[in-house]
Amino acid sequence: MKQTYYQFLATIIAITFFIQSSQEVYSQEALSADTPFIEVNGKIIKFGSAIIAFSKIQQSNMNFDKNTIFSQIVQQLVNEELLSQKIDKENKLTLLALEHEKRSAKAAQMVSKILKNFPNDELVKSAYKNLTNEFKGSLEYNASHILVKEESQAKTIRKDISNGKNFEALAKEHSIGPSGKNGGNLNWFDLNSMVPEFSTALMVLSEGDISQPVQTKFGWHLIKLNKTREKKIPEFEEIKAQLVQNLRQKKINDYLNSLNENSKINFVGKDINPNEITNIKLLETLDE
Repeated sequence: MKQTYYQFLATIIAITFFIQSSQEVYSQEALSADTPFIEVNGKIIKFGSAIIAFSKIQQSNMNFDKNTIFSQIVQQLVNEELLSQKIDKENKLTLLALEHEKRSAKAAQMVSKILKNFPNDELVKSAYKNLTNEFKGSLEYNASHILVKEESQAKTIRKDISNGKNFEALAKEHSIGPSGKNGGNLNWFDLNSMVPEFSTALMVLSEGDISQPVQTKFGWHLIKLNKTREKKIPEFEEIKAQLVQNLRQKKINDYLNSLNENSKINFVGKDINPNEITNIKLLETLDE
């Protein structure tokens, strides 16, 4: 254990010395992804590898200390290189993994190329204008509901309401939906967020009205319309990031649709059982 610790410490000291001794050289030239970073048994690891390693940690949304992550990435790259140098010949699993990573990397490169400098400010502002035009005159609804499994139960509850029993109290007592504990209140929403049967029934209600039993795939509903209001248009800065994301996603989707329409694609694995996607043993047979 002590020997392993000293070996690890020696590696860190050696790497630290290497970095410090190289600072003067690299300060005289522009740092690039191709800049030599670590040398392991004569094999150079480029600085770009460290950047890629860091970006993967960032994408995983892990909490990390930026002051220590650099040294951790250095050790990770050293360990990976030391282990990889012990492989004389890549087995089929390694080659398959490399094929997968290469395909993913090339796809990411193409996405980056397509989205470079896109969208510009004018296009984002245009998207916001279109959104505000769509919002004008649109309503959102505040409603409550009681959800039960059987129509007969829904009819009985509606009779109880007609006889003066409290809707919210009955929702807490009988509703099997998650909103039951809140008296059935669904808060504010637009019609597109609900299943069609629910939205259609809600549209014909006036404030305070309660629907007849309505069947959806979830069961039977009694719907009470509490209030309606004109949909609030968010400020540009509030949704700018989402607008940018939507535009970028649409551009990629449009490009992919074009590629699909002009490509010959044959799903030769259509007879494979979808459950086999979890069969790790198929990969283990390649790891020899």
